Amino acid sequence: MNSGKLAAVGRLMIAVGLLATTAACATVVGGTTQEVYVDTEPKGATCTVNRQGTAIGFIKPTPGKTTLSRSKETVTLACNLEGYEQSNEVLVSSFTGATVGNILLGGLVGVAIDAASGANNKYPERVMVILTPATFPSDEARDAHYAGIRQRIEAGAKAEIDLVNTRCSSTNRELCTIEAKQIADARDKALADLDKRRLAAKVVPG
Repeated sequence: MNSGKLAAVGRLMIAVGLLATTAACATVVGGTTQEVYVDTEPKGATCTVNRQGTAIGFIKPTPGKTTLSRSKETVTLACNLEGYEQSNEVLVSSFTGATVGNILLGGLVGVAIDAASGANNKYPERVMVILTPATFPSDEARDAHYAGIRQRIEAGAKAEIDLVNTRCSSTNRELCTIEAKQIADARDKALADLDKRRLAAKVVPG
């Protein structure tokens, strides 16, 4: 770390006592919590949100909302419904771009607060979980089920990327590119996981 950065850190520590008068950081704009709306197909499932082995939210039954504290850590959404496999979906915490506002409005103190609180990260605001039947009557029924999920994943990712690009301003193109890539990477991982699930699905002819 060079002398300039060391000096900045020193000023940051001194400025902690002035936090009460520091305004316009992501904690103020977005808060340290957020709501996540969860729905399942079919509806009526019980879902638990887990982070680092601890339950931090519940939805019973779906559809419903739960309030989560913002964090850099991923969370797992476990949904259960009789006759269906348990769904363990990973929700990735992504960068919101709020730090840009901190640099302009809150300075280094604001950046430090948000980094510590997780306020500059967010989870998906809406989640649709398509539950998989415990068994399928035929290979064709299995493949049709997973083909439908594949189409939804691809369409959802495209809509998210389009939204990022639509909202993106000329001053934060780099952040938008990062967020769009995160969505694309998550899509590709989801599709790979989906194919593994398809191959592992149980087919029990009626």
